[in-house]
Amino acid sequence: MISFPAIWWIVPTAAVAFILISFLLTRSEKFQSKAVRKTLTSAGVLIAFLTLLLPFFEQATFKNPLVQYGLGLPLLIIGLVGRVYPMIYLRKKGTTTALDDVNKLVDTGPYAWVRHPQYTAGFVMLLGWFLAWGAWYALCVLPLIAGIIYAQARVEEKYILEKMFGKSYAAYCKRVGMLLPRPRRPGD
Repeated sequence: MISFPAIWWIVPTAAVAFILISFLLTRSEKFQSKAVRKTLTSAGVLIAFLTLLLPFFEQATFKNPLVQYGLGLPLLIIGLVGRVYPMIYLRKKGTTTALDDVNKLVDTGPYAWVRHPQYTAGFVMLLGWFLAWGAWYALCVLPLIAGIIYAQARVEEKYILEKMFGKSYAAYCKRVGMLLPRPRRPGD
């Protein structure tokens, strides 16, 4: 293990800053600028990368093969597949995950369950990653990661998808949950 205790305040501080900046910018008109959106997306990717590195830093760990390999490893694999499959699905439907290149609203396949299946799968993947490593402190960072994922999804919806697809996106939002599936009601 690499000993670098500063990581334990850098990642949470960066995560909290990202969430606050995202919500403050959401309330302003700054997100009209592609440069601001790209900068925020890059910051989110950097925080995600740092988060993946957390198990390599010194921390309290647990050793439980059932949790680590019986639960953590399957969640990691499911999350990884869940991150990749929606990209493949969108390409088959003739569009992309690059928000500047989205040319149609896809509400079938994994997008019939949640509006942001890649973000949901990313969270599942991180949970599995931290469990597989038996990383206690890293697991404690997960609520902040959930906040980052929510902030990123909200920004994408408000400033890109709602503007691109208007009423059809609003109807889609009523039918399908953002990050978690909505219970189906009779007649849906």
